[in-house]
Parts: sequence; structure tokens; C-alpha cells
Amino acid sequence: MNSNDKVIAFLQFQLPALAWCMFIYIASSISSANIPAFTSYSDKFVHAGVFAMLCWLTHVAFFHQPIQWLKKHSLLLAVLFTALYGFTDEFHQSFTPGRYSDPLDLLADTVGGILYASLHGWLRFYRYE
Repeated sequence: MNSNDKVIAFLQFQLPALAWCMFIYIASSISSANIPAFTSYSDKFVHAGVFAMLCWLTHVAFFHQPIQWLKKHSLLLAVLFTALYGFTDEFHQSFTPGRYSDPLDLLADTVGGILYASLHGWLRFYRYE
């Protein structure tokens, strides 16, 4: 693979995951006074959706690596990365004025990753039948 192909592969497969991580970081840096209020536990659905997207993007990024081990375990690594990034996101929010760290948000983040992995496995199962 020449350097031009590597740049294209990075832009196509790794950059979206990095951009989504930056989006989450920036969104977590916004004070709660500037965020619309959600009713009851609806913000947990937002967390799950945002982190399901992160899991999908990191799955694609890991899958398109030249190292076979990363490719083979890309889905598991994506779920683990999603949970770890959720943890660091909650830690980061504890330093943001007007925000706080919520263990239920971390749970929703992790569940979002697991939901993506489950959906991916379910769709793969039915694709080959």
C-alpha cells in the first residue's frame, strides 16, 4: 500500500472515529446551562445513541487496520473502547462547570456500545442464512 492509499484509508476509516470522539469531548465541555433540559431519563437514550455511533465508527476503524489481530477482534475492541471512552467522558464532565459525573450515563454509554455489537451480530447472522 503506497502512502496515497494510506492517507485515503485514514480519511475513510480512522478519521470519522476520531472526529466523533472530538464531538463527544466538545459536547461534554459545554456547561449544563447551555444544554436543553431533557425529561426524566431521556438523556440516557441520547448517551446510548451517541456511544452506539462511536462503537460503530471505532469498529470500522479497527477492522480496517493492517494488523490481523485488530481486524479479527475489532468488534470486541470497539465495545471496550466505547466503555473506556464513556468512563473518560464522565471523568471529564466532573471538571466542566455545571456538569457532573453520573454512573448511569456511563452505563448508558456502555449499553450503547453493546447494543451496536448485538445489532451487528444479529444482522450478520441473518445475512448468511
